[in-house]
Amino acid sequence: MLYLLGVNLPDTRRVATALTYIYGIGNSTGESVCHRLGIHPRARLNELTEDQVTRLSQLLNTMKIEAELKREVSNRISQKVNMGCYQGIRHQMRLPVHGQRTRNNARTARRLNGRGFQKREYSRCGVLMKFHRTILN
Repeated sequence: MLYLLGVNLPDTRRVATALTYIYGIGNSTGESVCHRLGIHPRARLNELTEDQVTRLSQLLNTMKIEAELKREVSNRISQKVNMGCYQGIRHQMRLPVHGQRTRNNARTARRLNGRGFQKREYSRCGVLMKFHRTILN
């Protein structure tokens, strides 16, 4: 296992695929990094020379990945929540943000938000009592 920028990368994987273990790097970014450094597309991580590994780490240091990217994403979400825009409200309610359906799907988000269940009150004899809102004067 190669330890690079705080992430353990598997030695037996291809370089482009192994880079996807880093948060913020997908398949296309991994392939473009390999192309930019002149690494063969089928090269495995354990086949890299020490010079190639140092150039790889230097290139990855210039990119926004891992903690820096996570911090930026969370700052953007909190900024939208503070503004009160539509996407911020959807984030706050833990519902899908980008226009997905909520009629059939997104059950997990609704359950986590507390909308999927209600607290039930039982009487002393074990019979379920119905919910009634009473206004006290």
